[in-house]
Amino acid sequence: MPKIVDRDQMRMDILMAFQRCIDVKPIDTISLRDIASEANMAHPTLLHYFGSKDELILEYVKYTREYMTQHCIDWFLSHPRSNYDSNLAYMNAFMQYVADGQANEFRPNATTQTYVLGHYSEEIGRMVTDEFREWREVMEKCLIQIYGEEAGKNEAEAMMILISGTFICNYNRALTGNINDNIIGYLSNLAKS
Repeated sequence: MPKIVDRDQMRMDILMAFQRCIDVKPIDTISLRDIASEANMAHPTLLHYFGSKDELILEYVKYTREYMTQHCIDWFLSHPRSNYDSNLAYMNAFMQYVADGQANEFRPNATTQTYVLGHYSEEIGRMVTDEFREWREVMEKCLIQIYGEEAGKNEAEAMMILISGTFICNYNRALTGNINDNIIGYLSNLAKS
């Protein structure tokens, strides 16, 4: 009887092997053979699931978009605003999650490298643009639930910029550790006359 293989799981295993490779090498120097080796499979087996490195990168960009979008939605669904003393405390808690994640959360960690690739590849660039558009839409819906109709696209875009910057700075260990405690409050201090 032939071995039954879960195609979707195999593709995810390859994407995670790709991510582990990115932890130790720049994305442009990683070969499909490197990824196959990290996934403990033969190079021809990997080619059965991804015909090229570009195809694999595009799938990784799609994975990161879906992962981050869903996790942000899940955070807001599992953290009712009523559990916090103020909107400021609520949004700061969300930003703490953006920076640090939750226990056992295996976040995509190569987003910065894929964003750079988007500058050089029209297809990746389109996917990254779609990723940010989707995040902006998710943030707009979440902000309207918190603040009502006075929150809109501009506030959502500001949050999207803050989220991506926090995520990138945290990934590169550039945060002091204290900024997440009251990041929204610190920004509001800059808006005071």
